[in-house]
Amino acid sequence: MSLEESDTGSAGAVTALDRLNITQRYLATEFADGYEDGVLTRRDLIERVARMTGGIGTAASVLLALGIRPHSAQAQSSPPAYSTPGDASSPASVTPDDPAVVASDVIVVNGGVEVAGYLVRPSGDGPFPAIMICHENAGTAEHFRDVARRFAKAGYVALHLDLLSREGGTEAVPANQRGAALTAPGKADLFVGDFRAAMAMLRADQAVRGDAIGMTGYCFGGSVTWNVACREPGLRAVVPFYGPPGFPEELGEIRASCLGVYGETDERVNASIPVVASALETSGIVHALKVYPAAGHAFFNDTRPQVYVEAASVQAWHDTLEWFAKHLA
Repeated sequence: MSLEESDTGSAGAVTALDRLNITQRYLATEFADGYEDGVLTRRDLIERVARMTGGIGTAASVLLALGIRPHSAQAQSSPPAYSTPGDASSPASVTPDDPAVVASDVIVVNGGVEVAGYLVRPSGDGPFPAIMICHENAGTAEHFRDVARRFAKAGYVALHLDLLSREGGTEAVPANQRGAALTAPGKADLFVGDFRAAMAMLRADQAVRGDAIGMTGYCFGGSVTWNVACREPGLRAVVPFYGPPGFPEELGEIRASCLGVYGETDERVNASIPVVASALETSGIVHALKVYPAAGHAFFNDTRPQVYVEAASVQAWHDTLEWFAKHLA
């Protein structure tokens, strides 16, 4: 499989890129950056984009538009590592056996579909505010369960969902097919419904303060967080990490206070900052859009050494907790 198999020209490349939805364009650029950084092999890059766009020819056109040309597409030796399991290196990490938290696997039901979740609550009496957590484009991983435990140790009931549950769960979907599964037509609306169902479950929990629910997400999950905020007025606060909004025309509907987290060198996502800022300023929503120096895309994920930036990650975690403490009080 190679880019040389397509002879699509640059004019077609622009058309092919424009035909993608906003989430597909975002993931295509993320995969291209991952290839250039040595995170993805050439074969992985092409397979991921081809599955998401519907074929090798379209993938070649899209990659050409993103500056990935056949003569420069040399094989990379590094294995794919978008979200690798293993011991977390963040100083904020919380182990599953920490006595300060109680974790369990749960099921959230949305329209008769069962969505797998990981629920963590603080030890002790509630009720507590709650945080919903959305994963990156590679699906769920131990890192996001760790993040849920971090929130629980900080005094929140935390609920993380596996948005690949309809396909049997993250582990049932080959890595090169996950991006396509998460960006298929209609999925953005389904995922909003999944998190609205999760909110309903949290509100029915006597350990949760139903009027104090927030949400955060990372990369793809940051986009989902913006989308849920657009459609769910009951959210009190959100902290999307480096994800462009999937429904930019609906940003004015947001009622939650918003802290947007961005990495200084993450140009493709940072291009969305003016749109977000204008919409939130116009609607009068309390917000802050913070760019962390010397950090790029996915800098918070400590299981991805190619992108993890500890100083920015620690500061962003502090700022996230401060934001939720202030706006979920």
